[in-house]
Amino acid sequence: MFRFKGSSVEIPAAIAYHPWKPGNDGREKRVYEFAAFIMGARWRAVVLASLFALTGVYFVPMVILSAAVIALVTLRNGWLEGIVIFIAAAVVTLGIFMALPPRPGFPFPLAIVLWPPVMVAAEVLRRTYSQGFALLAVAAFMLAYVAVVHSLTGDVVAFWEQWLQQAVANVKGATVEGFKHDGTLRLFNGLVAMLYTASVVSALLLARWWQAILYNPGGFQKEFCQLRLPRSMLLGAVLLIWLAGTVNKILMVDLLMVAMMIYLFQGLAVLHGMLVKQGLTGFLMVPVYGLLLFMPQYGVMGLALLGAIDTFIDFRRRIEADKPS
Repeated sequence: MFRFKGSSVEIPAAIAYHPWKPGNDGREKRVYEFAAFIMGARWRAVVLASLFALTGVYFVPMVILSAAVIALVTLRNGWLEGIVIFIAAAVVTLGIFMALPPRPGFPFPLAIVLWPPVMVAAEVLRRTYSQGFALLAVAAFMLAYVAVVHSLTGDVVAFWEQWLQQAVANVKGATVEGFKHDGTLRLFNGLVAMLYTASVVSALLLARWWQAILYNPGGFQKEFCQLRLPRSMLLGAVLLIWLAGTVNKILMVDLLMVAMMIYLFQGLAVLHGMLVKQGLTGFLMVPVYGLLLFMPQYGVMGLALLGAIDTFIDFRRRIEADKPS
């Protein structure tokens, strides 16, 4: 039997790890070794989650790796083990963070706010084997986040204006006037919610990829290409956004931006799935990711629209049906 060290969870040795076959892709071999290192002992997961979280204080994208470590443990060993790693890593991370020079506007490591939603989504994915249901869990969490921020602050625009003033206080020549003049300040809470959503989903998918390489080679592509949200979610989202607009226009925009980010991932799954079903190379996705990187406003809207339309049309099934028998 394989035992995650320090845990009561046991896995039959025959399925604990997929034996690496010589000649496989070198990049995947390195990922395999990295994922195996994480899963080899509890302390390793704690150290890496903490290390990436602290690195994220200075280079924010690293927080995704930190959350992915928590998600990997949860995906494989369940939410109880995930909570153990969460608590231990939080203690280590906060203990070291308090000894670091303070950063205006960042009273705690950002990675810590990613850990709870990614752990919940990972547990949903572990139980349902559906990335669509996992995205539903993320969407529910982000809905709660937006509602709580609006409720606690009373005025999200004033709240983020004050935060920006603190964050740029030590940056020479930086002011918040530009955010006011171009209207970004009114969208700031929605943009934060979008980035929050993107980071959680990215960490979850990264962890699922690690898990697939370690235990189920090839499984991630098949599962991701089948990602599809239920039609009822789209109808519910439209209704909720409309109702929010009757109360608070900024709340409506915040919810719309979260929905766009959720459906962006379905749009990506649609494109990847269509390429796989037609036997085309994944390099055709390079322009899509380039658009997201260099012109995100168009990439996000385009992919979100594609994901929403697929809810009713199901492009991947149509391609399968059109194939000659």
